[in-house]
Amino acid sequence: MRTILVTLRQTLQSLRLLWLLYGITLVLGLVVALPFYTTLKIEDQNSLAFLKLLNGFDYTVYSDFMHRSQRVISPLFSAGRWLGLLYLFLSIFVAGGILLRFSQFKALFSVGAFLQGCSHYFGRFGRLFGVSVLFVVVGGGIWLVIGSLLAVLLNDTLTERGQFWLGAGFFGLFALTVTLVLCIGDYAKVLMFREDEQGAFRAFGRAARLVLRNLGRTYGVYWLFIGIGTILFGIYFLIDAAITMSNWLTILVMLIVQQSFIFARVLLKVWSLGTAYTLYALLPKPSPALRPSPMPEPVSTPELILVQDENANPPTDDKPDQYERKDN
Repeated sequence: MRTILVTLRQTLQSLRLLWLLYGITLVLGLVVALPFYTTLKIEDQNSLAFLKLLNGFDYTVYSDFMHRSQRVISPLFSAGRWLGLLYLFLSIFVAGGILLRFSQFKALFSVGAFLQGCSHYFGRFGRLFGVSVLFVVVGGGIWLVIGSLLAVLLNDTLTERGQFWLGAGFFGLFALTVTLVLCIGDYAKVLMFREDEQGAFRAFGRAARLVLRNLGRTYGVYWLFIGIGTILFGIYFLIDAAITMSNWLTILVMLIVQQSFIFARVLLKVWSLGTAYTLYALLPKPSPALRPSPMPEPVSTPELILVQDENANPPTDDKPDQYERKDN
């Protein structure tokens, strides 16, 4: 707990880093939000039906609008999907800069040094992301396949409640596997940063041994951050339900609340990675498995033994000695 509080204080003292990441996130969001807003203003034709959406989602309004303007709105949805993919690569890119900041915490924050750290570690973190996705697909997919097969086989014997609990159980195993792989991925990033490791598979394997030997202090802390994020989302939904957006003032208040929670999400991401960086230095590292070196086979080497022919004359300067090669 002391480590978590220390890294929280360090994160809060890195406001320039937090505002930089928040600004990048805001710019990416505006890339889609502004064209989407402009298109809605053109397509709504001053209709009052959209005012119903201020009090909650109305599927009738949505379906009528999409039936009339789907041709115009569909490219914006496609741009939103590409933006999500871009944000994913951005999270990989900034990881190196965040770790560099925690390694040089006492130094003054520099945007140039931050971007240099991001670009330097982007390649290896990108390979690590591919390894993590592979383990997510394989590890998580196993539980989904087993759960689906059991649901089909037991379809005639289980009640609806039994099918629900069967699906919930295997989905829980899927979630535990995926979050464990993501936790290992964070510690693999730290390992590659601190020890200048290049191999993604090797770093993931070493980080997996570290996490599995210290589940409470690694995976448990990872779930603590997941719980904090879940609580923040719960608070946001409670505020959204309490504030009815009926005028410009309430809309402005909800806009401030939304941006505050986006900033809190950025802070939580930096805090989580900084905690992994600090914990890695405190945890006992598993000793690497040593491969026994093969013993060299004994090789009999021939030995030169001087044998003088009994009938030969004594050696002279112009007549060399006579040698015979004899094996041991």
